[in-house]
Amino acid sequence: MYGFKRLILIPMCVLRLLAGWTVYLVSGRTPAFAYQSMVMLFCMTGGRSNDVLSRLIGVFKPPYRLADGRGVLGDMGPGERRDAVLSQLRSRGYYVFERCLPPDMCARLMQFALTQPCKMRRMDGGKPGSVVKELYSRGAPEAIRYDFDAQDLLGNHDIQKLLADPSFLALAQEYLGARPFADVLNMWWHTSFAHGPDSEAGQFFHFDMDRPKWLKIFIYLTDVTPESGPHAFVAGSQRTDGIPQSLLRKGYVRLSDDEVSSRFEPSDILELTAPCGSIIVEDTRGLHKGKHVERGDRLMLQIQFSNSLFGGFYAKSRLGAGLCVELQQRVEQYRGVYSAYL
Repeated sequence: MYGFKRLILIPMCVLRLLAGWTVYLVSGRTPAFAYQSMVMLFCMTGGRSNDVLSRLIGVFKPPYRLADGRGVLGDMGPGERRDAVLSQLRSRGYYVFERCLPPDMCARLMQFALTQPCKMRRMDGGKPGSVVKELYSRGAPEAIRYDFDAQDLLGNHDIQKLLADPSFLALAQEYLGARPFADVLNMWWHTSFAHGPDSEAGQFFHFDMDRPKWLKIFIYLTDVTPESGPHAFVAGSQRTDGIPQSLLRKGYVRLSDDEVSSRFEPSDILELTAPCGSIIVEDTRGLHKGKHVERGDRLMLQIQFSNSLFGGFYAKSRLGAGLCVELQQRVEQYRGVYSAYL
């Protein structure tokens, strides 16, 4: 029965996706029906639809010829070092760079996170998040997750320098096989406010599907131990057919630990602990979550590069005046990379 349903739905979703892509090319906006079709096709084809779409994007929007690939990740220009990172990304879906950010930058970003108002995320059970921004008080949380506005993050010079980092751009476009777009910027606290995981806070396994293809860069701004909510990832689940159809048939939903552990080897279900300043690059098409915080808290910064802005909707944030020198130069060189913020 499911196979017959797919025979009907796949052509229908392809047509809706193509129609929506036409609208996107003209207007710059993705119709909801086209985005939903992309998600449905991913689930029905095990990721092959995204693979085909991404190859086409790479043909029409090939990578830039970057002048330099050196930055906080080391040298991500052509060479054995980048090849090793890419090999693990393609096979396992993630790579951990330990202690990449200088301590003084980590300290400034921590100070920013403690003095910049943020919003409490709505929690399971219907308790709403705060409608007003307020400071997060370490040691006395009132919610599981606190989110910072992207617009506020864009005004921070340290974050601007990271957005401009040549090693991020070089690695991202090589993995994407296309010109990268910096399109999603987040920073948040996870706290020990609750006794168990919360789906609204992303603490159950799930896959992302906002773009045809993307690479997320997670930056730990606190020491992350097994008790303080390490990022968890199912290695290899980002590959085509990496998520079993028995799970994909459930759709774009949160999954319990039992559902995941019953279908993957224990050695592939990873909890990524690392010291402050460490960076995880990851294809979150694979199953992942933030583990429930048992003690303390965790501060995470996320920068995403995608091969297209087609897909999920994000409220517009803009780069303002007074950019740091590094980002100003990068915008002048590769304006398209930052078009989501211009």
